Amino acid sequence: MLSVLVPTHNDEDRLAHMLPDLVRHAVSGAVSDVLVLDHDSSDETARVGEIAGCTIIDASKADVSAMLDTARGLWILVLPPGARLVGDWLAAVETHINAPTGAAGAARFCMARDPGQSFWARLFARRGLTGPFARGFLISKAQAQALSRPGMTLDALPRGVAVRTLRAGLLPPASR
Repeated sequence: MLSVLVPTHNDEDRLAHMLPDLVRHAVSGAVSDVLVLDHDSSDETARVGEIAGCTIIDASKADVSAMLDTARGLWILVLPPGARLVGDWLAAVETHINAPTGAAGAARFCMARDPGQSFWARLFARRGLTGPFARGFLISKAQAQALSRPGMTLDALPRGVAVRTLRAGLLPPASR
């Protein structure tokens, strides 16, 4: 059903933190594959992904079309490294995907609160959440392929796309 793409650069700890949950969903069949899109990491990011059974793609050499061709799922979920999906996120994704024809477009998650984090820690953590995938990004593979152009980077994919907010939470990655 879902192919999860995780763009990384020197994120071995964050990747190791998030992969156990994704692997659990891969075993259940909800996640068909996890692609680690590595941008010239000098740490063990690629090795962590390999050990977890992920497909490793050299993102410095591949464009969006190549990444999408590698993904096996009918839906693409892009997550920042270290992010954790909380609650019944899979049910929210399934509800979105199974919406009446034409209703299901791209979507993002709500930002979830980490109960172990103080108000100030949450405030400053959210300031660092930037970029097109800070709240995740869910899009059908067909729509992503229709939007992709030769040489296009993954960051450009969400530009100009109408996005809904799912009733599911995403905990932001912990600070480095």
